[in-house]
Order: sequence, then C-alpha cells, then structure tokens
Amino acid sequence: MQSMFRLTALSCAFMIAAGCSSQQRESISKTVKDIGKDYGLPVLCGVGAVAGGAAGYALKGKDGILPGAAAGGALGCVVGYVWQSRLQELDRIAKEENLKITTEQLTVASAAVVTAVPEQAGLVTQIEDTGMFATGSDQLTASGQRAVAKLAQMYAKPAASDKQAAAKEAQARRLLIVGHSDAVGNAEFNQKLSERRAKTVGKVMLQAGIPAGAIYYQGAGASRPIADNSDPLLRGKNRRVEIVELANEQALVMRAQAEASNTRYLHYGTSTAAKPRQAATTAQASSKPAPTKATTAQRTPAATSTSTSTSTSTSTAKAVAGARPQVDFAGTPVASYNWTMAQNIKPKQSGFTLISSAYAAQMPMSSCEADRPRNAGEVLSMANDQPLQRRATKDYLPGYNNRVWANLVNGHLVTVSPVSILRENARVDRQPILQLVEDYKLPTQHKTRTMNAVANTYEGESEVLYRVFASDAQASISCMDIVFSKGNAEVNEGALFYAAGSDAYVASYKPIPAKK
Repeated sequence: MQSMFRLTALSCAFMIAAGCSSQQRESISKTVKDIGKDYGLPVLCGVGAVAGGAAGYALKGKDGILPGAAAGGALGCVVGYVWQSRLQELDRIAKEENLKITTEQLTVASAAVVTAVPEQAGLVTQIEDTGMFATGSDQLTASGQRAVAKLAQMYAKPAASDKQAAAKEAQARRLLIVGHSDAVGNAEFNQKLSERRAKTVGKVMLQAGIPAGAIYYQGAGASRPIADNSDPLLRGKNRRVEIVELANEQALVMRAQAEASNTRYLHYGTSTAAKPRQAATTAQASSKPAPTKATTAQRTPAATSTSTSTSTSTSTAKAVAGARPQVDFAGTPVASYNWTMAQNIKPKQSGFTLISSAYAAQMPMSSCEADRPRNAGEVLSMANDQPLQRRATKDYLPGYNNRVWANLVNGHLVTVSPVSILRENARVDRQPILQLVEDYKLPTQHKTRTMNAVANTYEGESEVLYRVFASDAQASISCMDIVFSKGNAEVNEGALFYAAGSDAYVASYKPIPAKK
C-alpha cells in the first residue's frame, strides 16, 4: 500500500494536468525528495510507463497504449536513474562535509509549448554557506574547497548509463552557479562578492573536467532572500551557493528569465531593520493621529528627517512627538497598516513546475518600506565572462510603453514616469523618476520636485507588482507599491510610503495614465 501511494503521488506530480489539486501537490512536495533518493529509478520507470501509455492512447487510441508505455517507461527509467544517482551523491556529500543541502526538481510545466526543453529540465541544489567562504572573501576555505571539489566530481560524472547517451547529454547540459548573500552591508558590494564566489566555484568545476562552455555563473547578491534578513538568527540562510543542472541552453535561458521577476522572493524583504511592532487593536492603531499638513514655516530640521526606521516603541514615540513629514499625504502609521497588497497575485506559469517546494504559497508578505532596491548580476559564461545570449525585445506590455502615470494624494500631485514594462518577464526597460507638486490645485502651488528612482517588477499571471524606491534618502517619498493589471492599463492597488521623523507612514496611491 505504501509503495502504491508513492507511485500514485509521483505520477500525479509529473502529470499535474491530469487533475491533482494544489493541496495534493503541496503534500506531494514534502516527500518527493526522499522518494527520488530511495526509489527514483523504479518509481519513475512506472511513472514514465503510465504517462507514455496515456499519451499513446490520446494520440492513437488503444493501439497506442503499449508503444507509448514502452517509450515512456524507457524515458522514465533514464530520468529516474539520473535523479536517484544525483540525490544519493548529494546526500552522501552533505553527510561527509556536514553541509546543509536542499534540492528541487525542475519540470517543464507544458512540454508542448517548449519543445526544445525536455520535461525533466533540471535539478536545483542549494548549499548553505556555513563556512565555505571566509567573511568578505571570495576564496574557499579548506573545508569549502574540499566540499566543492566533491560536488564538482559528482557533476563531472556522466549521469546517463551508456556512453552514447552520456556524450549527448554532456554536449547539451549546462550548469548555472549562483552566489547569494544576506542583506547586511552595501548592496553593490554584496552583489559583486556573490558573483566572484560563484565564479570561484565555477573554476573548481573546470578543474574537474567540465567544459567551460557548459558552465555559467551569476551573482544575485541579496536580491533573492529565502529567510528573514531582519532576524540575525535567520539571515544566514540567505548566504548560499546554488548549483542548477539544466538539460540544455534553452532551459538555462528559461531559468534565468523566470528567476529575474519571481514573486517567491518577495516573501522576505532585503531590509535588515527590525520589523515594526504591529498595533494590538484597531482602536489602538487609530488613537495615534496622522500628521497634519505642515506649512513651510512649520517645518523644522527634525521634520525633514527621512529615516526609514519603523520602530514605534514608547521611547521613540516621545522623542519624535513633534516630528512632521516633509509633505503631508494624510497617511496612517505603517506600524498599524496591514499590508496585503499583491498577496492575491497568482504566480506566473514560467514554464517550470517546481516539484519539491510549494513556493506558490510564498507570496509577498511585506511592503516596499521593509525592502530595498534589488539587483542581480548578469548570467555570465565561464568560457569568456560574457553575458548569456538572450533574445532582445522592445515589445511592451499593453499600456506600459513609457507612459506618464499620476494622481492626487491629499491635494498633492504625484507623478511616476515613464512606466516602462516589457512584455518579456515584465522587465523594467527604463527607470522612472518621481515628481511632486504640492497643493496642486491652489494658486500658491509649489514648484515641481523631481526625485530619481529605481523600480523592480514582479510578475504574476495577470498582474505586475511595480515597486519603486526613491534614490535619495532625503526624498519626501520613500517608496511606492503599485499593482498594475496586465490585461488593461490600470492600477488595481497602490500605496505610497513616506517618513515623519523616525516613523513611517503610508497613504493610498492609485495613479492613472496621462492621456496621449
């Protein structure tokens, strides 16, 4: 009965379209790694036969069942051998070197759409850096060198069982090594350091005999956190090396593109500041008045502070009791604001189905106020340090082709432009600037203030989270979260964050596109 459950579960994982619910897939994900390690070959032979038989029946009716089952079984056996042998080797190395290693299988969500990428597209391995590199260094420690050398020898071995298949696999296969850091310190330094560390691991792969043309590396810095950066006990999990074994270069391109705007990494922010203490009750939250509109004469040096600290302790509240924002947007304290924006964004079907981790449930949990601009480096080749070739495009999402978006917030005109979002992976084409005109409809309105900004985008199936950060720490606006609809040029939700002393405030902001 237990073996039958395992076969049924894994069949469901590889045949998602057959009707397994998201809850079933989440349950399956918790056991799939152990299944692959212990039963990968026999189970996937059976899964392949089941899938092949079903495909044969769909194409040729009863006459197609046996040929389809035979072909699917053979393919499943090969995949099962590769998966099982890799996981067993990784488990052995983890125990020998006392490493924390996690894995996930990359499976193409719709093989019919991407015909050049096999259904079993690759294996993602995350190795937590618990001493692989010295602090601030891109050189492996003695233990790190030993562990990476073992990993390199494993990846250098042909996964296929016969020479002809092994040669074909080696020619097509690609390895992507990604360095990750926590968010402590300078973001640019962290990105460059993580890139050099990834390249260091790549050099060990070269020494093991893997061709330079098959190895790519990338420094993601702190842009893809998997743990809370504000917690000193947890942020260490973000310091890791990721090795992705991919079937071919097209799968590599798919992986790089999918990770660039992956909403899963918004579950945690990149700010190391402690999270604000949430108000215990609605009554308590409303007892603290929002700052009132301040005139130029009322503004003091304390009032122009734009610290993004969100502490709401009693001592801090007393220290800045008279603090006012540079511009009053009539917002509410972030400490009493329940940020739910974008949590209903449906993750984009990027081409991959992650079997071993239910990341679809890890949707954004914090606002831009608890985040910082994110920048991952290019995917570079070990052969020549040149970026991975991708298809260049200037095709924009409809309505997001460098348009001006603006609206009033408490009588002040706030503009973000150009909003420039490409159709491919919702990438930002041109960085925006923010503009502010105080008391826009009054005769005594102020001159336009212009603020440079940096935008990050995160793509769902039907919406895009457009996250904008003011580049100047002294700017009157700290950041914005705007949820754009992909189907039509409109904002579903939006919020603007700003500082008053050491407190952070948030106001609703739903810009509309300017008429052409």
